[in-house]
Amino acid sequence: MEEIENAEEEGVIFEYLTLPLRYIGDKNGWVKEVECLRMELGEPDDSGRRRPVPIEGSEFRFQVDAAICAIGNSPNPLILRTTPGLEEGKKGNIVADESTGKTSRAKIWAGGDVVTGAATVILAMGAGRQAAKSIHEYLSSN
Repeated sequence: MEEIENAEEEGVIFEYLTLPLRYIGDKNGWVKEVECLRMELGEPDDSGRRRPVPIEGSEFRFQVDAAICAIGNSPNPLILRTTPGLEEGKKGNIVADESTGKTSRAKIWAGGDVVTGAATVILAMGAGRQAAKSIHEYLSSN
């Protein structure tokens, strides 16, 4: 998790189990605050997954210089249907080498939520950087 450590060193604050309720801007439309609600993991459902549930009365605001919305969902099924030869993971994700981003199909790299499922934008950026390095090495050797 080198990317997370680097981001924290740069002053990035991670607010896990937090639901943004609204972004508050100044008169010029620049975001200045985020109003959030703290969450906790509820009881396991039939699949065993503990889903986030709101903590009543836990609303809070904090000042920001910028807001990056990174919403991870399941991969678009069109990717696998329209790209023959890509190996599909158990949860409909694309299987890719963790260190290079190379997929089962030549000349195709993948990273971020489409490979790992929902995660942080920092991890997706790290995967993009690793894939870019691998693509550069591939292009430089051919």
